[in-house]
Amino acid sequence: MTSVTNVTNSNKSTANINHNNPMSYSTSTQINNWIFSTDKIASMRDEVNENTRKEYLAKNPTEKNILSILEEQQLICYYEYKIAEISKVLNLPDKVAATGIIYLKRFFLKNSVMKVSPKLIMICCLYLACKTEDSHVEIDFYANGVGVTANDIIDLEIPILESLNFNLIVYHPYRPLHGYLMDIYNPQSKVKFNNNNMTFDQMWEMSRNWVQKSLYTDLPLQYHPFIIALACLSLSYGQDNFKTYIEYKSQQLQIDTQSESYQNTLLQIEHIKSLLSKVELIDKNIVKPIDRKLIFLNNPEKQKKASKKESSKKPTKKKLKSAPSSTVTVENVNTEPIKDIAME
Repeated sequence: MTSVTNVTNSNKSTANINHNNPMSYSTSTQINNWIFSTDKIASMRDEVNENTRKEYLAKNPTEKNILSILEEQQLICYYEYKIAEISKVLNLPDKVAATGIIYLKRFFLKNSVMKVSPKLIMICCLYLACKTEDSHVEIDFYANGVGVTANDIIDLEIPILESLNFNLIVYHPYRPLHGYLMDIYNPQSKVKFNNNNMTFDQMWEMSRNWVQKSLYTDLPLQYHPFIIALACLSLSYGQDNFKTYIEYKSQQLQIDTQSESYQNTLLQIEHIKSLLSKVELIDKNIVKPIDRKLIFLNNPEKQKKASKKESSKKPTKKKLKSAPSSTVTVENVNTEPIKDIAME
């Protein structure tokens, strides 16, 4: 158990980290440069969106395709899922996908999806993560597999690295989570923990799934990895069993359980659990119209062509069909999406 201040209410943590690697994470660029309060994250996104909005309105005061902050975030979240999907196809380790997702989050704290293709940024972030995490993938093989050229990736590497401040080392909850489970399943431990009749692998898989869900939230930008790991352990292990484990570790590490920092850590864990329980995947049908707006924003001619195509179509009579349960269905007219949408 580690004593920390409430990083959600402080732009810069002054945590006293005391886990397996005290001289790595505690002095890392992650803890010093990339842990923010909720308000700070909202402020950064608002500033990026507002500045981009002003640029487009200066060119066209009647522009209607400017994305809202929510729409930008929904699109980014969709591409975070895509990183996980591509990683699974390429059989990449969890930490590679996780690092790629964190790069994507950090990049779009400083940049708008309206100014640069989120799809290309996603592809390049994952490739950078492969290099950072020593999972070698040939660039031509990778580029061909995701439908871009090697030059598309190469051209974006420096802009992305600059936005990341060249801070490439990312710490994830996987390692501390593994350590907690090693404690629980240690056959030589003096304390025998209830394992809910689950094997180590079963408990690991369940907890790992919670960690992966956390990647699709702002939690990695707000909390230390070991705090997220504890919350994921609590969700998979059960509240009573988790309480027993926490009390044991606190006694072992001689932590004052009545201290403000200890109680604050418990509150953070509960907050993370609450957020993780509400995580839902972004449906493709939600982001399609957002992507369409983005295409029209940067390609006005396409919008004109689409409008002409729509207006030139002759109206089709709606055919009513009798259906079961006394309901009536109406045949859809022209429901094909615009082909320019690159969501696949």
